[in-house]
Amino acid sequence: EWKWKMDPPDKIVSEAIACHRGMIKEMKGVPGVKPERLAEGIDVKHCALSLVGEPIMYPEINELCNRLHGEGISTFLVTNAQFPRAIERLVPVTQLYVSVDAGNKESLKAIDRPLFSDFWERFLLCLQKLRDKRQRTVYRLTLVNDW
Repeated sequence: EWKWKMDPPDKIVSEAIACHRGMIKEMKGVPGVKPERLAEGIDVKHCALSLVGEPIMYPEINELCNRLHGEGISTFLVTNAQFPRAIERLVPVTQLYVSVDAGNKESLKAIDRPLFSDFWERFLLCLQKLRDKRQRTVYRLTLVNDW
């Protein structure tokens, strides 16, 4: 059960678009910035849902994705494959990335320091759920030198 404060999807989308446009507008008048490129950049085209925790845990992730799609914004969601039910319930996104940080249970435990004791089973089940969704999926490999 979610017990933390959270922003609603409409606020996240509207503020993200406003911030994006604000940053683009700051480039007006900068030497070398072409007006046509500035005009092209003002519209948000893509949104990566990753890098700060596990986005699939956000209780309103489906509504957030739907709102982004409603604005004509593609969605790229990254998951660490630990929440099979959330993956099963996830609405289609433009591209779904799965972080594959190790090729076996022992390495995954050492590298990711998982929260769940059944992390390997969750990981494998998530891969099955992803296959069953039959949507565009990318397996993002993390390579560690001398591991």
